[in-house]
Amino acid sequence: MLFLQFAAAVVISWLGLLAGFILATMTKEELPTAKKYFPWLEKLVALAVAAFVMDFFSLSLVAKAAAYVVLLAFFIFSYNAKFVYAAFGAAVFAVSRNSSMLLITAALVFLFGLLSGSNSFKTNLRKRDMVKAAAKVLTDKLFYPAVAIMLFLAFSK
Repeated sequence: MLFLQFAAAVVISWLGLLAGFILATMTKEELPTAKKYFPWLEKLVALAVAAFVMDFFSLSLVAKAAAYVVLLAFFIFSYNAKFVYAAFGAAVFAVSRNSSMLLITAALVFLFGLLSGSNSFKTNLRKRDMVKAAAKVLTDKLFYPAVAIMLFLAFSK
């Protein structure tokens, strides 16, 4: 896989945060209802990413079950989007040898970004503060492209 293809997949999937933020600016009246569901949907998408990555490596049933138990415990007791995005960066690199798996994983990260970007939107923002808030959303989750690209540059042939 070429670096530019990998970097494009990573950057486009990272921009899901911005797409979610912009979508939230257009649907302010729907956000109070939707914000109840965003954290659970984020967790489901993160579990889907984990499932695809584990399926890519053909782990045994026992290893998959143990990984799911650890992931579920992690999501039930604590949840930090910065660390989840860092894990996404490692996951995207791990499946980058297969372009179809890379695209599936990047698409799931994009969906996670849509949810996370929408969830981070504050309904009481003024129009002049929206650009700063969108930039903050993107820079807070900068771990994802940074980890993915550093791993690709360090370990790919």
